[in-house]
Amino acid sequence: MNDRLNVVWADVAGKMNDVSRDQLPAYLTLCVDDLGSDIVVVDLRPVSGQPEAMSLMAQRLAFPDYFGGNLDALFDVVSERVAVDVASQNSTPQTWLFKSSAAQSKMLFPIADTLRDAMSESAGVAVSVLWMTLS
Repeated sequence: MNDRLNVVWADVAGKMNDVSRDQLPAYLTLCVDDLGSDIVVVDLRPVSGQPEAMSLMAQRLAFPDYFGGNLDALFDVVSERVAVDVASQNSTPQTWLFKSSAAQSKMLFPIADTLRDAMSESAGVAVSVLWMTLS
């Protein structure tokens, strides 16, 4: 791996990152090739509010039925996911790619912030989160 990709690798594994359109190919290549990750795309651009965003996330990311649809529940569910030791569980890590629009930034900030907080508790690379804001 070249030095540039080493920096990207250190930045992607088991964390949440805001990525630009030009950075995305490098991040996704590492997630697929080096992590062996499944990539789940959550396109939030069609949503008009936080409840709708939470519902779409729960559906696309297969959150458990007990997911409450609020920020505390989001933190709890994501914290559970990132705490999984994929090696001992013999499971595949996941990369969640969120797409949003610049106009949604204020509305989705609490969700992104909650994801960042939950990812800060990450013990490994069970889940990596990439967030891309498109104009």
